[in-house]
Amino acid sequence: MKEVAVEEPSAGVQEVLVPERVVNGLPTMYCFETCPFCFKVKALLGSRGIEYSKVEVDPTFKTQLKWSDWGKVPVFIDIDGTQVNDSNYILHYIDSKDSGSFPRMGEDPEQDRWMDFSNNVLGKSIVAVIYTSYGTSLRALDYVTKVDNFSFRSRLINKWLGAFIMRMVGKSRAKMFDLPPRENFQYQLDEMSKGIDGDFFGEEGPNGADYANFGILRSMQGLNGFDIVESHHVVSGWYSRMQEHSGVY
Repeated sequence: MKEVAVEEPSAGVQEVLVPERVVNGLPTMYCFETCPFCFKVKALLGSRGIEYSKVEVDPTFKTQLKWSDWGKVPVFIDIDGTQVNDSNYILHYIDSKDSGSFPRMGEDPEQDRWMDFSNNVLGKSIVAVIYTSYGTSLRALDYVTKVDNFSFRSRLINKWLGAFIMRMVGKSRAKMFDLPPRENFQYQLDEMSKGIDGDFFGEEGPNGADYANFGILRSMQGLNGFDIVESHHVVSGWYSRMQEHSGVY
C-alpha cells in the first residue's frame, strides 16, 4: 500500500481562512502571556495603536490551539480570518497591511540577519538564563495562577509541571552554547549591540529587527537575568527607547 505524504504545517500566511477564530471582530492573537515571540507582535501592534483581541493559551496542553495544525504561539488571525504563523512572519504581515515602514524578507540582509538572530540565538539564550533552576522556572510560570479562564487544576499543572518541563528545556538550550548561560547572554547582547546603528537597528526609527529583539528581551523583564539587560551600555538605552515607542512597558 502506497504511503500518503502528510504536509507539515508551515510558517507564514496560510491559504485557508479561519474567520471563526476571530474574537470580538478584532485582529486576534493566540499567545502565552510571557512568551518572548508573542511580545514581538505586541510591541508592533502597540507601536501602531492597533486594537486587538488576545486569547491566552494553556502553555502545557495548548487547548485553545487544538483547531490549528501549527500548535505554537503566536498565531495571528486577521479580521478576515487570515491566519499567520510564526512571529517574524507576523511582524512582516502586520507591517505590510499597515504603514509598510520596514523592508520585507529578502529586501534587507541586515534586517533579516538580526530578525533571525532573535529566534535562533537570543530567544534560546534567554531560555537558558530564565530557566536556570527549578526556582527561577517557578517564578517565570507563576503568571498562570492568575489567568482567569484556566481551571484551578490547569493552573496548578501549568505552574508545577510546566516549571519542571521548562527547567529541562533551559538545560538543553544551555548546551547549545560554549559559555555558561549568564556569560553567554552577556556575549550575545554585546553582539546584538553591533547591529544597533543610531537609536535603533533601523537607524532613526525601528525596523523588523527592533521589534523582534525587543520582544525577546521584554519577556525577561522582572525575571532571572534581566539585570544583564538593564546594565548593558548599549542595549539598556535601546530597550528604553523601544518601550517608549511601543508602549509595552
